[in-house]
Amino acid sequence: MRILIVDDQAPNRVLLSDMVSGFGFQCLSVSSAKQGLAAFQQFQPDIVLLDVLMPEMDGIEAAPQFKQVAGDVHLPLIFITALDDQQTLLRCLQAGGDDFVSKPFEPVVLEAKLLAHKRSRELSITLAEKNKALAYHSSRVEREHQIVEHIFHNSLLSNHLDYPHLQTYLSSMSMFNGDLLLASPGPLGNMYFLLGDFTGHGLSAAIGALPTAETFFSMSRDGSSVGELSREINKRLHQLLPSDMFLAAIILEISASGTRLSYWNGGMPPGLLITTDNKVQPTLQPQHLALGILQDAQFDSGLSSLSVEEGDSLLLYSDGVIEQYQRKTGMLGVDGLCELVGQSNASQLSLSRDLVPLFTEQPQRDDISLALLRCKPTGIAPQADHSLPSPLSFELRLKLEAEHIRQQNPVNRLVSDLMHVEGFARYKTQFFTLLSEAYSNALEHGLLQLDSSWKSAPEGFEYYYQEYQRRLGELQQGCIDIFISYQAETRCINFEITDSGQGFNRQSETNNDQTDDNFGRGLRLVEELSVNLHWKNQGRTVAFTLPLRD
Repeated sequence: MRILIVDDQAPNRVLLSDMVSGFGFQCLSVSSAKQGLAAFQQFQPDIVLLDVLMPEMDGIEAAPQFKQVAGDVHLPLIFITALDDQQTLLRCLQAGGDDFVSKPFEPVVLEAKLLAHKRSRELSITLAEKNKALAYHSSRVEREHQIVEHIFHNSLLSNHLDYPHLQTYLSSMSMFNGDLLLASPGPLGNMYFLLGDFTGHGLSAAIGALPTAETFFSMSRDGSSVGELSREINKRLHQLLPSDMFLAAIILEISASGTRLSYWNGGMPPGLLITTDNKVQPTLQPQHLALGILQDAQFDSGLSSLSVEEGDSLLLYSDGVIEQYQRKTGMLGVDGLCELVGQSNASQLSLSRDLVPLFTEQPQRDDISLALLRCKPTGIAPQADHSLPSPLSFELRLKLEAEHIRQQNPVNRLVSDLMHVEGFARYKTQFFTLLSEAYSNALEHGLLQLDSSWKSAPEGFEYYYQEYQRRLGELQQGCIDIFISYQAETRCINFEITDSGQGFNRQSETNNDQTDDNFGRGLRLVEELSVNLHWKNQGRTVAFTLPLRD
């Protein structure tokens, strides 16, 4: 440890130097404050012994200057004095002094004081080093965040959140938002939307946004169905994310007319339908597990459809909205949100005016996302496709045995093959929806004998998919036959999907009154999109026709 002695009296300097050296410390003695300040940078003392009364510049005047040149590290100043009046001692402390040594000097007292201040000096040095390291780390983290933010910004350049019939509000708990809102036009004048909520908050939660956005924008440009989108995003997230991370999401497609919706909801709160007569209903119910949890073979890409009136609105939101506390009512909940929305005129509902102020009154507990979509014609010109369906009729048959069924879902491959047929690309969404729903019905209810009514029970979704995974893994017998025939003269494509299961009474099953509409949902969607749907072979075969209209 280095001690700087500043005293204009030579006897004092000699005496103090001998004592300090005897304590095992290195010392430097000077006769004035100016000399001490001049020698400071080179000597770098740990403690300064400073005489109070000196010519030119006394210790009280010099003390602040010593503190200044010491920088951020604490420099103990011990005043040397023979004075004992309280005013002088008070002035010494006010000037930056930390202690006193009285004349005549007591070696034991002096050594004890030097050792005590040595400890405080060492603690200050340690703290300064840690602060420096923290400042460097903070600077690096900030720079890395800037880089990641730049990447996120570039990855979302294709995001069409400026869609004229869309209002949005996004508020994150940290620099990076764990919620994700995407919008993209399709090739048929339609629009796609995705609102998702990753597990947790911050950068770790937001990192899954990159592959999700890339997949969403690419597939929406190609006109993929909502079911295809959900399956592909699930596959990518299941491969990339750790097992404790997933994406609750609702994926929505609105037709060019604005009156036809297809959606897939995995783990998100129910979207609200706000009709023109100001009725608010939680309509877009969750019917699947979140994305990234299930393997592709177990994933259910079945979607739902909804017809709306022009001028209706849809409100999509993350769970941070309904978990927000209100002063009078506590947690908002879905019913509370419906009540709040119903207090405003449906046609004039504004997020910024009617809802956002309610979420800024109380501390935010989670990422908050709101998206209000008006159901109006999109105004997006469809991409020109003047090609007519193929003039050649054809038939395609695919038989899947139990081993193949356990390993893969054939729908994506079948749809991909059909897209190579002249004039079929514009019908990709219908092909995928019909095939996926019919195949899922044959597998789940035909071969695996699963009961969709289980989903209506508490934790029923989890039990349903656990049973699905178990029974599929144990499947040793059974087959599914897919027959597709195209009649060029009538421009109709016929589908027949047959399973080797026990068959079922379709009438009794679809008449089963399920309030959450879990049972028969996929079959009703097939009925809506096709014609001439009928059952054969005691319920083991479903047949339907898709006219390829312009």
